[in-house]
Amino acid sequence: MIRNISTDVLVIGGGAAALRAAVEAAALGVKVTLVDKGEFGDSGSSPMSLGGFATSLNKEDRPELFFADWLRCSGNICDQNLVWEAISHSVESALALEAMGLEFIRDEQGNRSLYRGAGQGLARGLTAKHHGGHGPGVISVLSQEVKKRGVQVVPCIMVTRLLKNGRTVVGAVGLSQKRDYYIFAAKSVVLAAGGANRIYPQTAYPIADHKYRTTGDGFNLAFEAGIPLVDMEFIQFRDSPPGGARYGGRYLNSKGERFMERYDPVALEKAPRYRMAEALYREITAGRGPIMWEVGGIKESELEMPIAKDALKRGKVEIVLDFQRILGGAHINEKAETNLSGLFAAGESSGGLHGADRMQGNAFLETQVFGSNAGRNAASRAKAVNDVKIDNQQVEKEMSRIAGIKGKINPADVIETVRKLMWEKVGIVRDSKNLSEAIEAFKEIRKEKIPHISSVDIFAALEASNMLRTAEVVAKAARIRTETRSSQIRNDYPATDDANWKKHVCITKQGVGLSVSTVPVVTRKA
Repeated sequence: MIRNISTDVLVIGGGAAALRAAVEAAALGVKVTLVDKGEFGDSGSSPMSLGGFATSLNKEDRPELFFADWLRCSGNICDQNLVWEAISHSVESALALEAMGLEFIRDEQGNRSLYRGAGQGLARGLTAKHHGGHGPGVISVLSQEVKKRGVQVVPCIMVTRLLKNGRTVVGAVGLSQKRDYYIFAAKSVVLAAGGANRIYPQTAYPIADHKYRTTGDGFNLAFEAGIPLVDMEFIQFRDSPPGGARYGGRYLNSKGERFMERYDPVALEKAPRYRMAEALYREITAGRGPIMWEVGGIKESELEMPIAKDALKRGKVEIVLDFQRILGGAHINEKAETNLSGLFAAGESSGGLHGADRMQGNAFLETQVFGSNAGRNAASRAKAVNDVKIDNQQVEKEMSRIAGIKGKINPADVIETVRKLMWEKVGIVRDSKNLSEAIEAFKEIRKEKIPHISSVDIFAALEASNMLRTAEVVAKAARIRTETRSSQIRNDYPATDDANWKKHVCITKQGVGLSVSTVPVVTRKA
């Protein structure tokens, strides 16, 4: 079956950025269609992950201080226009969520509680109440708002290709598990399909369930459309549970040493996440694990997560490394525009905001500011655009590609191979030899396995290819950046090289391969 759907704004994704984009676009009175690979309101990483929201509500804070912290944590590799946009709209974004029904934790006097998250110089973090098991969650609140505003929701459809007319995006091809095709024609498209939380073996415990998977679909859609992917070499791992940064206490190695005194004697357990990840990695690989979080001096009323309350009861909890997210994506400006007309991007599908590391609470903030900007600007553009025309040859080519997937190799085997290679060769600490070996291995997988992959589960087959593409891009970007900068840690290039590398590594599709270039970091306009 082929179903044709025409709309003003097409939103691809089902997480916090996608939902906020749909809400804001619908508020301008245009027809909005949201297509979600999973079940609406229960897919991707957002439902279980969004708790901390960074704002400048602290009376001791100023936008300039927040801005300076952001640049420092990013390794000065973030686009400053995006950073300022996020900070400038942080308070109004939080208040808008409250107006929709989201509750943030408050203290005994009724004031919003603020915590100092990893990397932050001051207490800026609000905490959504749902992380304590009570109150509607972020996705629940936004989902209800999407329904209230009359957005057409198309669940359980995987978007496999963006459709273009020259340098303008005019729609997309979608596919159901039953192989029904959905051809979306749209005056504007918002890409907010999440990141790739399955690309390393250490998937964070809240999103370990298969239904929360993101597999680089958004990165691949952007790449195939010819959009530059920036900062893909920057990978954020975190301490899990992130107790030291959120609640206090000490991290001790097996010798009883508070080892963060060696790695960051000032910030200690509230160090930027790249520093914490490196410290944990080096302590464990040196044989000084396990790492224990020693809790002390914390009131149970201050602990909103069950795992934190459990830590308080037991006194100590083991800390492990979790993969958090890829920090790059489709390059955008402050309006959430990509370099293709008609295509906007937000959330983990976009890049340029975080640079080489992300402070705690900034991801949730990102989804709301740039989800809002993407939806609003997509709707404004749609109002000024005449009806779009779909090129049927592009549709037929994509349908033919999918029909040609009919091998015998289990996609799960390909995915596990990619995950293993990413951890062993493109992990926390890198070098040229391992990165080159990973690139060659990925090339071999694309040549020998992807053409013969099984289509019994067509989503899994497409996901395996998308994850492989994401891995290729990450490894290529990591190899070309011959320096250490925040989360990009190179044993063979241990110094930060501002003279040559204070810029974005940019990966773009070229023919059947990819090209690697660099683009300047955008500085803030005075």
